[in-house]
Amino acid sequence: MRKLSFYMLVFGMLAFTAGCDSDSGSDTPSDSDNFVGTWAVVGLSDASGDLSAGFAQGYNSVLITFGNDDSVSLAVDGVDPNPDQSYSGTASVNEATSSIVATLSVGGSPTPLSFGYDFTSDTSMTLTASSTTGLLLGVLFGTSYADPVVFTLAKI
Repeated sequence: MRKLSFYMLVFGMLAFTAGCDSDSGSDTPSDSDNFVGTWAVVGLSDASGDLSAGFAQGYNSVLITFGNDDSVSLAVDGVDPNPDQSYSGTASVNEATSSIVATLSVGGSPTPLSFGYDFTSDTSMTLTASSTTGLLLGVLFGTSYADPVVFTLAKI
């Protein structure tokens, strides 16, 4: 009878702990949730150093908006006479590797752009472009970048 009571006690404890929410950090948003919103590019660097000042001379703003539905849009407001540009598509976050792939429609073709990400605070992050993405961004912004290409973004 004591063995049965002991097993019932162990079973009860296991059932109790299985029924409890084991995710004590459930109030902490996932990385995917942290992306949602509009982010402004506030800094840019590559292997040659900080390129933020030169970048700011050519662009009034570069905004990236991530939606709850995995949508993403990029709005580039160029300083005149540079034309404004906008792109839209989808984004996929891989929290295990701290990477994101934004697939934007560029000239009617789906163009995947891959980045590693690092949230430095709730309202600040860096995106480090993959080698291929760095080349594509150079074409998009009419320049060339040397690896690693790192964008600093601030949530607005």
